[in-house]
Amino acid sequence: MSEIKTNLKWAALFLAVIAVSLTVILIHKNAVSVVKTAKIIQDGKVIQTVDLENVTEPYEFTVTNDSGGENTVRVEKGHIAVVHANCPDKICVNRGFIDSPILPIVCLPNKLSVVVTGIRTGIDAVAGGDAQ
Repeated sequence: MSEIKTNLKWAALFLAVIAVSLTVILIHKNAVSVVKTAKIIQDGKVIQTVDLENVTEPYEFTVTNDSGGENTVRVEKGHIAVVHANCPDKICVNRGFIDSPILPIVCLPNKLSVVVTGIRTGIDAVAGGDAQ
């Protein structure tokens, strides 16, 4: 009988730990969000920053450089792409849409890069959380 009580206590403790863990995860998930922005960088300088979360209608703009390089950037809610370039290899165009900082879009001939960054808001913002 004593062994059954001990097992029930351990089972109750295990369930309590699971319940507390799930509660903390749910609170944290709802309290912290990531605001995604994209930085358009040319010749190592940020020339434009786009808030990807507040895009209501897709739009495009063209970036040119002093040597005639031209890239057309398309912005849609949550992601961004280079849809046209006059560079010879078109690697930047073939990259497609991006929505995370893992792999940026880079056009070496036109000295352009597009990088997605995320800024955490909510509980982690107090502690200096930054998801980039």
